Amino acid sequence: METNNNSTSAHTRRKSSTVDETLTMRDILDTFLNNWGWFLFSVIVALALSRLYLATKSNVYQRQAVMLVKDDNGSGSGRRSSINTDALMQLNGVLAGSSVKNEVYILHSFQLAREVAKNLRLDVLYNTRIGLRNVSLYNNRPFTVTFLTDFTVPASFKLTIDNNRGGTLSDVCFGPLMEESDFTAKVEWGKTVKTPFGDFVATPNEEMIAEFIDKTVSVQRISIEDAAIMIYNKVSSSEVDKESTLVRITCTDTSIKRADDILNGLLDAYKRSIIDDKNQIAKSTSQFIEDRIALIHSELSEVEGRMADFKQNSGLVDFKANSEAFITQSSTARQRTVQAETQYAMTEYLVDYLTQNSNGNNLIPAMGGITDAGISTQISNYNQLMLQRNRLAENSSESSPIVQDMDNNLAQMRSTITASLKGYSASLKLQVDKAKAEEAGLQGNLNSVPQKEKTAIDITRQQTIKETLYTFLLNKREETALQLAITEANIRVVEQPFGSRIPISPRKLVTMLAALILGIVIPFLYFRLRIAFDTTVHGRKDIEKYTTIPILCDVPHTQSSSKSAELVVLNQNDDVIVEAFRMMRFNMPFINKDARVIMLTSTMPGEGKTFISRNFAATLGLSGKKVVLIDADIRKRTQSRLSSMGGNLGLTSFLSGAEDDVLSMVTTQSKECNLDFLPAGIAAPNPTELLMSDRLDLCVEELKKHYDYVVIDNVPAQMVADAGITARVADMTIYVLRETKIDRRFLPELEHLHQEKKFNHLCIVINDSRSQHKKYGYGYGYGYGYGYGYGSKKEKKGWNPFRRNRE
Repeated sequence: METNNNSTSAHTRRKSSTVDETLTMRDILDTFLNNWGWFLFSVIVALALSRLYLATKSNVYQRQAVMLVKDDNGSGSGRRSSINTDALMQLNGVLAGSSVKNEVYILHSFQLAREVAKNLRLDVLYNTRIGLRNVSLYNNRPFTVTFLTDFTVPASFKLTIDNNRGGTLSDVCFGPLMEESDFTAKVEWGKTVKTPFGDFVATPNEEMIAEFIDKTVSVQRISIEDAAIMIYNKVSSSEVDKESTLVRITCTDTSIKRADDILNGLLDAYKRSIIDDKNQIAKSTSQFIEDRIALIHSELSEVEGRMADFKQNSGLVDFKANSEAFITQSSTARQRTVQAETQYAMTEYLVDYLTQNSNGNNLIPAMGGITDAGISTQISNYNQLMLQRNRLAENSSESSPIVQDMDNNLAQMRSTITASLKGYSASLKLQVDKAKAEEAGLQGNLNSVPQKEKTAIDITRQQTIKETLYTFLLNKREETALQLAITEANIRVVEQPFGSRIPISPRKLVTMLAALILGIVIPFLYFRLRIAFDTTVHGRKDIEKYTTIPILCDVPHTQSSSKSAELVVLNQNDDVIVEAFRMMRFNMPFINKDARVIMLTSTMPGEGKTFISRNFAATLGLSGKKVVLIDADIRKRTQSRLSSMGGNLGLTSFLSGAEDDVLSMVTTQSKECNLDFLPAGIAAPNPTELLMSDRLDLCVEELKKHYDYVVIDNVPAQMVADAGITARVADMTIYVLRETKIDRRFLPELEHLHQEKKFNHLCIVINDSRSQHKKYGYGYGYGYGYGYGYGSKKEKKGWNPFRRNRE
């Protein structure tokens, strides 16, 4: 029944110990307090490394500019009008996207970046070393290198400025893999320097050259494409918000001046690209008008020639008098005919143009002679979409999915416009036929007019039509020329490049804070992992977690605890180790109040069993009791050797029957402690058989008659069977466990021995306990003597914050 209760108690203890595995705030605080020196050292090192890191990093600044994208009418409310235009294009079967998003993409295009890199000459980079930091030079560079040959391979070199006249070129690297070269040369300002990677001229900056004498500047030449990629990676563009057409352009760079120049260069290049796109429409229209003017001029010359020949052959000069009545009656019909035929001719010209250029990427000429508003809107939308397509094709390729989708949309729009023009042309043809029919009706009234005058009127009518069309084309040519002269970009710079002069990288406060956190976390993880991987016993908590064996006391670590022969309890003071043995004596009755024979054993040698047994026996003697200490380790006889009593007489003499009077072999160990000692005697060849004999029981019984307590110092229980054999005569067994000596995985086995009652009233003494050096720990923080002498001056002086954490 008792065994079942103990098993239940052990199970409850182990179940509750599962909760103890959780890392608590107390555990965290223990780790910091017990190792504060290491934490301080780690934080100092981490902060020093962060300062070193910051000293090697260049400051990065962020600059930005804002521009407004206006619509074709010059209004800044382009988003709303763009939505209307997109809706109209979708009604015509054309897919359309946001124009602002297109501009955002173009601003961040490789083509513009390449143009900026070329204009700012960013294919040549300058750097110098200031302390641990590599500093980029831009407007403050001491000289400018101008290469006289085209780029072939990337190259870099160092130029040490010797004086105001020049310097020395060294550390040359060039080629695709930047192979090192032993090429060196003297550089004179303004003179050509011939190198394996190209000729160049170095021009000094008179304002800065004096500051760089005896200093070295690194020069690197890269391709324009690489420089454009560098700009592309530094620049980003985005919409300010969804309700406006404002676009923000951001650039990050180590030089504020260079970032501003890049932003300004992008805006200028973007303006030029827009103007060039708009001029393409005007140029296309101008070329179309010139071709039509030449054709109409030829036709007009032919009609005028016919009129001159007719007048010359007919002898008629003025038909006014003869045809005044006819002109009055047919003037209205003639005007309608001329207007209808003019519009019909312009429509036919556009149909012919679209038919001849059906597969090209040309724009449709914007002619004002077409009065149909729907067709004019379709032509305008087509030209805008064609411009966007050509611009996207320049920045990507003809095979791009976006470009191909736009080509399909353009082809569909071209077909729609052609169909509309043909329908409009058919309606105009009907109007022309109707007008001519009206004129033909009037011709019946001209029977009285001579046939020659009728012919002259017909020629005059054709001449009037050609002259009207010719005048119209001349006016359109002037309008187109004026448009070319006053074309401007549909954007406006709202904010010139601006930004804070506080660098965005490296972020010093964040870096220092991260270093501080790492300086704390790294040692914390180290100590916690070391605890996790350390399987040795560390104080009460481990023992109580795996066993139900009562703990008699903790014997703290001291310098004297390693000296097995020393009786530390003779020091009549309040030292912690003396208080530990007093606590051991005080707690003994709670284990077994009737115990008179106490056996001490351990798991393996070196756990302090001999030291504990000697001082525990002396502590019992100091209380006024008579105590005898028996060295039952008849194999090694450690206790006897330490007492200088390694003679032939002793326990083995009595057990073997060589001596019958055990008291005659007992010697006085310490009169002050009322402590006597029975040595082990001569080494026996059969220790197990001797201990199993009844004479051991007789020996103990005889000693109990003359002594209040019999303390048996036995062999380690896990090494040989002697301890288990001797346990039959003991009223109480003290199992000595040395902290950090025994693996925790042995504790369940010890619990098994306790449950099976292999040892009578088994209890544990924790030797060499380090918990006294910690404010919190597995020893639960109590001090022997209730604070008297706990942490004496000697102990405090010897404490080291860098001592290895035992818990």
